Amino acid sequence: MSAMVIFGLIASVALLAAFALLNLGRLTPDHYSYQVLNFVGAGFLTASAASPFNIGVFWTELIWSLLGLYGISKIWLSRRKHARVDPGAAT
Repeated sequence: MSAMVIFGLIASVALLAAFALLNLGRLTPDHYSYQVLNFVGAGFLTASAASPFNIGVFWTELIWSLLGLYGISKIWLSRRKHARVDPGAAT
């Protein structure tokens, strides 16, 4: 099995898990897990679309992975801000 096939399988599992857990109410968009699953899944699909090159899938998944990375950074910055405002709340 080629690396690209393995990347595609990992990506499919990650994206389907994120979607299923969101719809089952186990995750929300403000969970790290949801954003990481989207980032990893879309990132691996981006890699798998590079060989053989599939421009439509490549750009869609690249943008999807960047949106996942944005979600991760947004959560991190929000939690960091709240920790500064109320240092006792984190304990």
